[in-house]
Amino acid sequence: MDNLLPVIRVLDVTLLLLELKNNPQLWNTNTYRTSNPNSPHREVDDIWVRYNHREVLENTPELLHEEHDSVWYPAIERLPSLRKLALDLMHYVKGERLGGILITRIPSGKQVYPHDDCGSWHAAYYDKYAVQLESAPEQAFEFEGERLVAAPGDVYWFNNQKVHWVTNNSNVDRITAIICIRTDKGVA
Repeated sequence: MDNLLPVIRVLDVTLLLLELKNNPQLWNTNTYRTSNPNSPHREVDDIWVRYNHREVLENTPELLHEEHDSVWYPAIERLPSLRKLALDLMHYVKGERLGGILITRIPSGKQVYPHDDCGSWHAAYYDKYAVQLESAPEQAFEFEGERLVAAPGDVYWFNNQKVHWVTNNSNVDRITAIICIRTDKGVA
């Protein structure tokens, strides 16, 4: 596979799932990606955990995807196991800089429509890693000619610069933590 690469199989995500279940109020406090009816993410629920300063989003959204140092959002206080998971993953892939962290939930029968993440400094600068938190065999992360069905606890890298989409043809939510990490491309 050129655009998807499994990194870790069967990471224990039980504690993070419990934290999410105990904090439903965290979903959709920021609807920047999901509120536009033309957005490829229009059928998705989000929890923004780390990204550009919230003041930028609120006051100058045109600068949201420009170069920045990502900061923790208040959601991390309710999801402490996510901080450990992100820092452990960063260490595992020999990361140099931690970027944005987003948790997405695709309800049963919904999808993320085909799109690429080109045009954003953040998307081009960082590698994107997905940590599957909840899933079913009828769900898939897809590129043209490539398809990955991830189980809970699977971690995979994906190429966000190419057109990709996610389908959920199951009867359960698909929940994924997306963790952005800058790595030294010269290190094996």
